Amino acid sequence: MTKSLKFTVAALLLLSAVLAYVLTRSADTKQTAAWDGAGLLAKAELSLEGLPAKEAETLRALLTSTGPSRYDDRAGAWFKSFRKDDLKPVADYAEASLRAMAEAGDAAAMWHLHFVLTQRIATGDEGFQWLDKAAKQGYPRAVFDVTKQQLKDQPEKLRAAMEDFAKREDDAGMQALYWFAYGYEKGQDGLPKDAAKAADYRNRAKALGDKLYAAEKAK
Repeated sequence: MTKSLKFTVAALLLLSAVLAYVLTRSADTKQTAAWDGAGLLAKAELSLEGLPAKEAETLRALLTSTGPSRYDDRAGAWFKSFRKDDLKPVADYAEASLRAMAEAGDAAAMWHLHFVLTQRIATGDEGFQWLDKAAKQGYPRAVFDVTKQQLKDQPEKLRAAMEDFAKREDDAGMQALYWFAYGYEKGQDGLPKDAAKAADYRNRAKALGDKLYAAEKAK
């Protein structure tokens, strides 16, 4: 092989390597680029102009909150608006905002997006996929929901799982306490009717909920 040919081959290999690097960096940039919902938010703002001032301000606050309640707030805004044609931009922004956070790997957003999507038959399957993703990341409420669904036809295993959950001090623990409260109140899921136990579990669930809320607010 002549020197000129060797030089040409080397140059081509170097060019290929550089091109591959540039394409990879470009793909990575696209994947990690921050979501820009400014356009959707502007449309939502326009749709709020036709509402009474207090109602508009409530929805606006839900759409733009940034604290620990931002997931509940987006889901709440969606729930208040998705059935109203004139407020469709509000629902669109709320869903898109949750989706952006979920796609970025936020397990809490995944669970709330699942809640939004499963309210409609057309998007239900995708919603349950997000629930599974959140559970695989260990998000407590998602783990609780998936376990409850998987064991719904196995009452003894379900009660055992609920007993384990009830020992936890997270959202899964709170949901399990409410599960026992409702079970004792109605006498279902293999639990006898017992008003005293129902009240005890409900009070414990409320106390844990207040504790979890205070901890989130303090972050």
